[in-house]
Amino acid sequence: MVDRADVEAVIYRAAFVAVRFGSPASTAQADHDIAWCLEPLTTLGRTQRAELGALVLDLANDPTSTREAFIATLMEMIDE
Repeated sequence: MVDRADVEAVIYRAAFVAVRFGSPASTAQADHDIAWCLEPLTTLGRTQRAELGALVLDLANDPTSTREAFIATLMEMIDE
């Protein structure tokens, strides 16, 4: 489980990448964007990072396509 502030930071970062940069120009850029977006979530395992990373890329390519799934996935991780 993660802190709400960390989840909110990830949502902000993913939105920033999607709106400011759009689709990554290269695989290296995509990897950088994903790492930056997920940086606040230090406790994630490899599988969770991969799943969220794929959603970050989807958001960058089409910001409205998967935002509900992305946010729902993050909200489920919050430690309340």
